[in-house]
Amino acid sequence: MTTMTTEKRFVLDVDEQIRVALRELLGDEQIVLASGSPRRREILRLAGVNCRIDPPEVDETVPAFADPLEFAIGLAKAKLDATSISGQLTVAADTIVVLGNVILGKPVDEADARRMLHTLSGQRHYVLTALAVRDNNERVIAAADKTYVKFRQLNEAAISAYVDSKEPMDKAGAYGIQGMGELLVENLEGSLHNVIGFPIEMFVRMMRELRS
Repeated sequence: MTTMTTEKRFVLDVDEQIRVALRELLGDEQIVLASGSPRRREILRLAGVNCRIDPPEVDETVPAFADPLEFAIGLAKAKLDATSISGQLTVAADTIVVLGNVILGKPVDEADARRMLHTLSGQRHYVLTALAVRDNNERVIAAADKTYVKFRQLNEAAISAYVDSKEPMDKAGAYGIQGMGELLVENLEGSLHNVIGFPIEMFVRMMRELRS
């Protein structure tokens, strides 16, 4: 692996413009976040959104030869359908990593995480996060955002150290850009929030559509 700096490059924050837009769209309304992800919860907190957590139980197994966009949107909608709370604005999300046309979900074990990281080493891939939103009137819309990520060349020692940290184990593609995983990344094209798991800019656009 090439020499890496310890300076943090990918700092999670939300622009004031986004916070203002969501205040105008939501006011003090509490939304339901159909996800147990602390990263998604943190993005919404930084955006000033009051949310209630209701993580659904759904099968996230990736079928063979699945279309990435259809899979991500379909799974976000399935999570939305699986929520136990009704009558409130609710958002569900699904994030996948795609190399070529192959979907990399969350690793099933450490060996799977190592395999994914070897596959991504030195490669340009994309991260797709789909959001499905249901408003108080049961209207549902869904959309997805895409961000391109280029990995550094990773050697066996770097992969082993990262897997041993346990950080990859609950993350699509076996890495988290907001943590130690940023050291694996050479560059990024697009939304950092999307890679972390909640494209807050797209959420604003979706809310404007629902409120129009």
